[in-house]
Amino acid sequence: MLSLAGWNIIPQEEQVYRGLIREPPGATLKNGISGDGCCGDSELIKLATYKLPHEIAVHLDLDTLVTNPFDELYNVMHFSPDTEEGKQARKQLVKVVAPTDFNRRSSGHPSRGSVDETRAQELLSKIVVNAFYTKDYNMVQPRKQGHVEHVGVQGGFLVVRPSILTYLKLRDMVYSGEFYSGHDGITSGWFKSGYGAHIWGSMTIQGLLGHYFDHVDMEHSIELNRCRYNNIADNARVSSFSKNAKFPRGTLIDQARNSSDERYNFKDSNCRDGRVNCDDVDCQRFPIEKTRLVHYTYCKSPTKCRDCNFMETYKEVTCYAFIKEWFRVRSTLAGEDLPHMEDDAFNTNVQLMREDGTVDVHQGNCYKEYTMGFCQGSGRNNYVSMKHRNMSLLQDDYTIIV
Repeated sequence: MLSLAGWNIIPQEEQVYRGLIREPPGATLKNGISGDGCCGDSELIKLATYKLPHEIAVHLDLDTLVTNPFDELYNVMHFSPDTEEGKQARKQLVKVVAPTDFNRRSSGHPSRGSVDETRAQELLSKIVVNAFYTKDYNMVQPRKQGHVEHVGVQGGFLVVRPSILTYLKLRDMVYSGEFYSGHDGITSGWFKSGYGAHIWGSMTIQGLLGHYFDHVDMEHSIELNRCRYNNIADNARVSSFSKNAKFPRGTLIDQARNSSDERYNFKDSNCRDGRVNCDDVDCQRFPIEKTRLVHYTYCKSPTKCRDCNFMETYKEVTCYAFIKEWFRVRSTLAGEDLPHMEDDAFNTNVQLMREDGTVDVHQGNCYKEYTMGFCQGSGRNNYVSMKHRNMSLLQDDYTIIV
C-alpha cells in the first residue's frame, strides 16, 4: 500500500548486533539493551535516518501529524550562514528554539540565565546545523541532582543531515558498551556522563542521542521548542496530583476545580526543566495553529475513540484539538465521505480552548465535534476504518525505512 502511495521503501537490517557489544567492567548495556524502553535495541533503527541518500532527512514516529511546514528548519540546514538567505533563516529560527538550548549555549546550564532576542540571534548567527530535536522533560525529576542537565531526546522526531560518518560514530558508541547503571543523572549512563536510567529508553535513542547532541556535537545540534515541534500536550510543571514527580498530570481547568475535594484540587509546582518560569513551553495550552508537529504518544491514538466525558485538565482540551485536526486531515483524502451522525446522537461534554487561554465547556456531541463522526461512539470498535482506494493517485514521493 505504501509503495502504491509513492513511498520509496528502504528495508533495513539490524543496526546493531548485540553479540558485538563490548562489556567494559561495570557496564550494563550488553545485557540490558534488549529490554530497554519501549522496543529494546530495535529502537536503534532510527539511526538509519543518517544513512538516507538525501541532503536532509526527517524521522517521524507513526503517531505524529505534521500541522505546518518545516521550512524554517530546512532553510537553516540548506543555506550557509554567510548567504543572505542563511542570515534570514537563522533570524527566523530564534522563534522556535527551546529556551533551555539558548541557556545551555549562553551560561553552560539549561535552566540558568535568560537570553533576549538580540543575544539569541548572536548565538545562532553563524551556526551550521546537523540536527534538530526535542527533549522529553517528563522523564526527569527536576529537584534531583543532575536530572535537568541530562534530559533524554524525545525519539519520535528528528531532522538530521545524513552522514555515514555520524552513523558509524553513533554505532561505535553502542558497540563500546560504555553504559553504566544508575538513576543519579551524574555518573550513570553513557560514558558515565549522566544520561542514565532516569531516562526512558536511556540505552537506546533517547539516552544515546541525548548524550551525543549535548556533549559530542552540541555545536551543530539544536533543541527545538517542544510546543512547536513534537507537541504532546504536556504540562511544563510538576503536579501535586502525584508524589511521583514524573507523573505528567495536566493543569486543572477552572470548571473542574473543587477546593473541598483533594482529588480535584491539585496544583502545579516546579518547572520540569528546572527554570523558575516555563510558561513558554506550557504545551498543554499551546494553540495547535502555531504547532508544526503534534505527537499522540500522550494523547493516545485518535482511532481509539476515547470517551470524552473525562476532561478536567488542559491536557484533555488540547488533546481533543489534536484529535480533531487528525480527523480533519483524514476527511480531505479522496473518497473519505463523512459518516452520518445526528447532532443529538450523544450528549457529552465539549470543551474548546478560547483565544485568551480559558476553556469553554458546553454540552453537545463530542464525537461529531472532535471526530466528524469517524468515531461512532466510545471504543476502538466504534472507529470507522479508512476506505480502500487507489493510492497511486497520490503523486508525492516519500522515503520510509522499515
